[in-house]
Amino acid sequence: MSRPLTPDSSPQPSPPPPVGLEGGEIQRSTLAETLATKLREQILSGRLVAGMPLPTERDIGLAFGVGRTTVREALRGLLAAGFVERRGKKLLVTDPKLVSEREIDHGAVAVKASIQEVFDTRRLLEVEGARLAAMNRTPEDLVALRGVLDRMNPADPEGYHSLDEEFHSLVMTASGNSILAQVYRATRQMFFKGPAFWRVFGQLSLADGAPPPVVGGRHSHEKIYQAIDARDPQQAARVAQEHLSRVERALVERIGRTDSRLAPAP
Repeated sequence: MSRPLTPDSSPQPSPPPPVGLEGGEIQRSTLAETLATKLREQILSGRLVAGMPLPTERDIGLAFGVGRTTVREALRGLLAAGFVERRGKKLLVTDPKLVSEREIDHGAVAVKASIQEVFDTRRLLEVEGARLAAMNRTPEDLVALRGVLDRMNPADPEGYHSLDEEFHSLVMTASGNSILAQVYRATRQMFFKGPAFWRVFGQLSLADGAPPPVVGGRHSHEKIYQAIDARDPQQAARVAQEHLSRVERALVERIGRTDSRLAPAP
């Protein structure tokens, strides 16, 4: 990893890039996305030849002057879009002719990686939160959850999204684990408003004059509530897992359907 520069330090000469990879400076404001774009360009141009192993994370980081976390995020995007494929411990460059045009035009790379990261994290927190809620919930917790469910209306997407966030936060509170609930409250903005895929849906809504889509549905929340009410921790964990996976799949499918509509004009 290259040494970060301080205001008083001078740039250090970069080591030569590995054979087959052309390095260069990139903007740090959108580091992972910019790196993914530059790697895609080198794949599409043939500089990185189809079938060849991609340079190591260390070599890529040295070539572009970025850290391994940035490199890994960019590579997850390339994997999601099909520009590289995993063979054992290596990543091999895919024939760019096999990559669909919509992936290239829209840059769904970062979007799909964003969805996966968000829902991997939500599963870690919320499945366990639902399991604990079924064991530790109070009558007051059930009243609060029921109240939110009764107000969830898919015909009102803006209100629905707000109540969706509130429902999941109440489940974490009902878990009885104050630290888990506090961690969730502190990070939930990243789950419901921050990720790149919600910005994509925002663009679509502006283009259509329609509100953001409702995914998941009230029925899934009802099943989580019923398992918590029944004090069935295994069922609560299972339906929470199913709910999150269903929402994740719906988002990925919607990204696929909207790529061409959001692609920039040539």
